[in-house]
Amino acid sequence: MDTVADWGAWSKEAVVLMTARTRELLARHAILEGSAYHWDLATGLIVIGGVTFRLVTVGTTVAEAFLWSWANEGIPPSAKADIARVRQFGVDNDLSLLVEPSLSGGLAQAKECLALAARVLDAQGIWIDQTSAGHIFFALHERTDWGD
Repeated sequence: MDTVADWGAWSKEAVVLMTARTRELLARHAILEGSAYHWDLATGLIVIGGVTFRLVTVGTTVAEAFLWSWANEGIPPSAKADIARVRQFGVDNDLSLLVEPSLSGGLAQAKECLALAARVLDAQGIWIDQTSAGHIFFALHERTDWGD
């Protein structure tokens, strides 16, 4: 697992890394921009363009507040498996951004949190959806990473 010597650089690298991984993931599966998708928190799966991925719900936004999924009792355990690793990484590296249950930095900060979490979880991609209440943020894993 990564350790953080320079938080600013680590954070920027996470955003660049996850953007590139997401592009590669979609290209590898020939998923086109605007493809139909459906996620299911009960199963912890998302289908994008006919391809199924395991998802980890990283968090949600309502208004300008981001809430980590580990602090959200409304998200089923199947949809937030492994998210406690992100919080623990924050504790181990004294990174309050990853430890505070709720952050007021708006959508930009929520996107940064998604990239950071996905990097800690070694995800193959990220996904953001807009809901009636705000946004929901996912880290994606390919079937080969499911261990089954």
